[in-house]
Amino acid sequence: MSYRDVAILAILAAVGHAQGQPASDSHILLRSTAQEVLFDFIARDKHQKLITDLHAEDIEILEDGVPQKLKSFRYRNGRNEPALTGPAASPSPGQRGQRYAALSQINVVSLVFEALGPESRRQAAQAAKDFLASEAGPDTYVGVFTLNHRLALLQQYTNDLSLLNKAVERAAGGAYQQFAKEMGNVIMRLNSIAGDPAQFQAIQPGSAEERGPVAPDTGYAQFLQHEREMAQLALSIVVNQAGNQSIDALEQLIRVQAQIPGRKTIIYFSEGLIVPPEQPERYRAMISAANRANISFYTVDPSGLDTTSRVRVSALTTRAMRAADAQSGAAVKPTNYQENLRELAEDTGGFWITDTNDTRVGLRRVMEEVRAHYEASYAPTSSNYDGRFRTIEIRSHRPGLRLQGRKGYFALPVLDGEAVAPFELPLLAALDKESPPRAFDFHAGVLAFRATGDETEYRVVFSVPSRALRFTEDSQTKLFHIHVSFLALVKDDRNQVVRKLSRDLPFQAPTTRRAEFESGEVTVTLPLRLPPGRYHLEAVASDRDGDAASTRKVALTVSSPKALTRLALSDLVLVRSVQPASEDRDLTDPLEFAGGKATPEMSSTIAKSNGGGGAVYFVLYPQAGATPAVRIDVLQNGAPVTSARLNLPVPEADGSLRVVAPIAFSGLDPGVYEVVVTGEAGGAVVRGSISVQVE
Repeated sequence: MSYRDVAILAILAAVGHAQGQPASDSHILLRSTAQEVLFDFIARDKHQKLITDLHAEDIEILEDGVPQKLKSFRYRNGRNEPALTGPAASPSPGQRGQRYAALSQINVVSLVFEALGPESRRQAAQAAKDFLASEAGPDTYVGVFTLNHRLALLQQYTNDLSLLNKAVERAAGGAYQQFAKEMGNVIMRLNSIAGDPAQFQAIQPGSAEERGPVAPDTGYAQFLQHEREMAQLALSIVVNQAGNQSIDALEQLIRVQAQIPGRKTIIYFSEGLIVPPEQPERYRAMISAANRANISFYTVDPSGLDTTSRVRVSALTTRAMRAADAQSGAAVKPTNYQENLRELAEDTGGFWITDTNDTRVGLRRVMEEVRAHYEASYAPTSSNYDGRFRTIEIRSHRPGLRLQGRKGYFALPVLDGEAVAPFELPLLAALDKESPPRAFDFHAGVLAFRATGDETEYRVVFSVPSRALRFTEDSQTKLFHIHVSFLALVKDDRNQVVRKLSRDLPFQAPTTRRAEFESGEVTVTLPLRLPPGRYHLEAVASDRDGDAASTRKVALTVSSPKALTRLALSDLVLVRSVQPASEDRDLTDPLEFAGGKATPEMSSTIAKSNGGGGAVYFVLYPQAGATPAVRIDVLQNGAPVTSARLNLPVPEADGSLRVVAPIAFSGLDPGVYEVVVTGEAGGAVVRGSISVQVE
């Protein structure tokens, strides 16, 4: 393997963990007074032939309609690239400048296969193999991914055709989009018979004589309305789940590739991209992130000319459409949800390949554009980073040219190496107030788990009582809606932000379950790893529908990892509930175990009126071969109340023991108690405790 091979693999393997690294040319760079936007574009004539002789004076760039002054302009053709100037090209140990220059001249291509049916998978695999056979070269590095529940890497970036073809053969998608398409067809079928009693009669059991004539005013219309509502509810759940998973995975891929200089390409095989109907801003933010990272999407619909249903299911679940349908009885009009694929491609400077059973011509154009394109940069005349989407328009002074480039970006600052997402802006504003808001109860905490290497693994926990949030009901659809967002900044002892964590959670469910949800908690846990030091966490929760927020501060000291011992113990945490284990559970989440996933209870108070039951969760980390003995004690004022030896579960794949220990608080008098867990193995003793108020 060459030095350049090692360099590209090392950078692509760094999944967003590098801190304090200089930004590459592919980012939007924030300086003291100005922002620089770097973008690329393709120029073709009316016959789709590439134009390679444009100069800076031949084009004009407009941002939100305002002309911009170009700072740089050059044409890249993949051959005889000019050497870089500036610090990146300066000689340094390890020849960093040479590596950067080499990386900027290679072509990085990601093949992503998502949620394809059997026939589409076959066609997509064949298209990918044809592409690899004709377009891959020594300067083109290709990675293969599938997106099914989460992003999975099948083949690291390489130019080894044998490995790539094997990965393509393994590529397979899930069934989310397929299920959504089928549900869309169900709704269309229900709509088609809504005004035709004869069609309703035809789908009933029994012979025509047994069924008899259908009276238009019988329960037929009620039956159809009920069926439509149930189908739309199921569809809404699938849409939100599938849409968020798709965008989460694509954002992850964008973050990784943002570290690589130059133009990057993602070839996205999908029958349709679902956008969460309650979070359209996430879709626009993802496109903006791709533009900042200089990533172009080329989307491919492998179903070709055999597509029979082009339904954008997200349109079926918007509130306005549901309300209008329920109010008027009119049929919902499904639209083409594959339009999202077209927008994703065109808004990032690529194009959409569809309505064809031969993708070779389109994929050949993809690599033609990867290898030959223009790069330009400018400093925007506006320095107001208000989070709004700024459009970019490229105009040519030559007649008859078609310029293909990015559509724009969100005007957002960069924090902790990443641009701020649109939903995070009001959360940051709340933290920045002189008197931070406390509109409702809000718990934030940090749970310590395993210490490995130079870092300790934590889970940051956010929790808000559901009753504190505004519930919005839709009387026609019989659904309620809540929307809560969380954000935390981790700052070191110099008050510098070292980590940012956030999660946006829109949620809806049938109104019949409102009382159940009002008595619960909205709890989110997010991973965090920190080196030794003193930190504090500034956290905020926002009720989006209620236009209210609350903040908390948590101090955190991370000790130096101890020398390897025979036994280690995590923090103890009260358990609010245990969710059933899923088939694809996250083995890296220390709160998940073979029996399910523990949801932490951040309040230390247990009410006997609610049954008085409870449990404590913790994780033991024994050294290989060590079998610990564990005891749990309940103390009051230092005196023992109850004590028991615990039977330990089967070790997890990483050797840890993840324990849920039930405690009968119902038999205790009101007061303050201390729950103590003691573990012992080979002479090593560990002890942890937690305080509990019983009322």
